[in-house]
Parts: sequence; structure tokens; C-alpha cells
Amino acid sequence: MNELLQTLLVYLLVLWCVWRVLKKYAPNGLWQMQARLSFAFESRNQLWLKRIGRALRPAIAIPTGCSSHCTTCKTCA
Repeated sequence: MNELLQTLLVYLLVLWCVWRVLKKYAPNGLWQMQARLSFAFESRNQLWLKRIGRALRPAIAIPTGCSSHCTTCKTCA
């Protein structure tokens, strides 16, 4: 394997590990970072960049209390 391919694989592995750690320990920060990146791509004029931005768009964050549809906070209504 040549040196460039090895370097690329190491970078991809490190990025994947960082992404997993952020997803576990800082999910809100990761969500915000993904939303900013998505907006940066979607605000461009080229169609292919807009498609990348739409693909990167994060899922809507649902507050923890609303997943059970309880009536304690009255926000689910």
C-alpha cells in the first residue's frame, strides 16, 4: 500500500473516532455543527452543493420529555 493511501485511511479512521466521541458526549454540539455545515452548502448557487446540504441536514431535535408524550410540561399538546 502506498503512503498516500495509508495516510488517507488513518485520517478517515481518526475522523470516524472523533465523530463517535462527539456523538456520545456532545450530541447538541454535533447537531449544531451539522446544521451549520448543511446551511453553508444549501446557501450556495450550484445545484449539486444544495443537494449535499440537504443530505447533510440533521434530524429535528425532539426534547427528551416529549418522546413519551406525557402531560407534565404541556408542550406536546
